[in-house]
Amino acid sequence: MNNYDKIASGVVVNRIRSSWIELFKFYNDQASKEGGTLSMAFVLLTVSEKYGTPVTKIAPRMNMEPNSLSRLLKSLEEKGFVLKRKDKIDKRKVYICLTKSGLKMRDKAAEKLFSLEKIIKSKISIEDLTTFFSVLDNLSQIIDNEKKIGL
Repeated sequence: MNNYDKIASGVVVNRIRSSWIELFKFYNDQASKEGGTLSMAFVLLTVSEKYGTPVTKIAPRMNMEPNSLSRLLKSLEEKGFVLKRKDKIDKRKVYICLTKSGLKMRDKAAEKLFSLEKIIKSKISIEDLTTFFSVLDNLSQIIDNEKKIGL
């Protein structure tokens, strides 16, 4: 192991980034077999099956910038997975609704997501997962505080 590897392996942000990239690649590989991406899968999982979901609710749920979400929604609409529906009363409100093929894709995405979730939970103890989630929550608080006061 060279010096960079030794240093990088001890840097919290690098370890999180590396793990996220592994997950991202894994899920994107799975999604690409179905003609989608990880981000598309998460949008499909975020949309309410019964009534649709207001566009304004999706970006915050996914911690995504509105511009990125617009491009993603356009792509999902072009692929026939979602459609836009205006509110009957307030015409300014737009809902994203799943199509039949969107529901099928959502089911496949959920199946893949929960399959890996089950494997992870079978190999990592509940105590370790609880600690992991606690660390993630603390990181979120640290980042929020640093945003307010500056680094």
